[in-house]
Amino acid sequence: MSMIKRSLILLAAVVCLLSAGCSNKNSSSQSDESSQTESSQAENSSSSESDSSDSSEPAPVKQGEKIKAAAKFFENSSYEFSEKVSGQGADATVTMIKNEGLVCQTTDYGFGKSVIYCKGADTYRFDDVTKALEKKVGTITTDPTGNIITEVVRKELPPTKTHMNFKDLEKYDCEEYTYTGGTYITVMDFYFDMTTGILAKYTLTYSVEGKDDEVQTRQVLRMRTGETIEDPYTEYDIRKDYTDFTALTDEEREKFCKELMKKYGVKDEELFAAGLSTYDFKTIKYDDLSAFFIGYVAEHPQKDESKPDSQKEKQDSTADSSSKTDK
Repeated sequence: MSMIKRSLILLAAVVCLLSAGCSNKNSSSQSDESSQTESSQAENSSSSESDSSDSSEPAPVKQGEKIKAAAKFFENSSYEFSEKVSGQGADATVTMIKNEGLVCQTTDYGFGKSVIYCKGADTYRFDDVTKALEKKVGTITTDPTGNIITEVVRKELPPTKTHMNFKDLEKYDCEEYTYTGGTYITVMDFYFDMTTGILAKYTLTYSVEGKDDEVQTRQVLRMRTGETIEDPYTEYDIRKDYTDFTALTDEEREKFCKELMKKYGVKDEELFAAGLSTYDFKTIKYDDLSAFFIGYVAEHPQKDESKPDSQKEKQDSTADSSSKTDK
């Protein structure tokens, strides 16, 4: 994986790991494979011990009450949840809202936002960097944001004690859970206020075979419900302000992508380093397009073109003052 895409991988990892999305696709295949493996092992074990009269089923997973309470917050008909994401990858503020058939997640990187917006049977994904959008039609059956807090409870992940920060244990109550999939392990440590029991922060530690651990911290900024949650967008504005990438022809898509390359100063070799080339532009998917350019801008901060003259005037003024002082 290229360094460009790597800047977003941790931020998106929770969605890829746990989310079922807005469509009817099932994205929990790795979990299913794990469950099938465990089921197969259990059957083999049961078969080999069929002669034993006192065979017993494995004890059910017992999760902590605080993680269950945190997950229950998201069962409200309307809510706003905001967190600051930092550590490995691109830092960002993630805000999730739900209200009257609306589910929206906004990821603010500082230089632009990436949005998942689901309302009725329509799902939009769009961002400020590419100014492109992807629209899908399908009934929303699950939370499209890949909410790791609720998924830990839903998947009944086992509690563990391997990565807890002992200094944090002096200030918080902690519950830890571990997800194992293929060649990687994700350890999630949830820290709760000792007095109120409210979730204060949580950390995600990604362990990939043959690589160093990567840690991401998510500080909870806001959890509110029982209030009117305003819709941050309208479908009219979305369609007006962003280009429907899925509606473009191959030639239009190629032209659109090349214009983005020119805008952000992307070189062919940088594109190639991300496993892409201009030949891919005719068929590239929106997810890959946005991941590349958001990652690229995160690693290559763009100049503020809106204030070039004022900056130049400031530099000239400083130079003049220095010259007068010398005289």
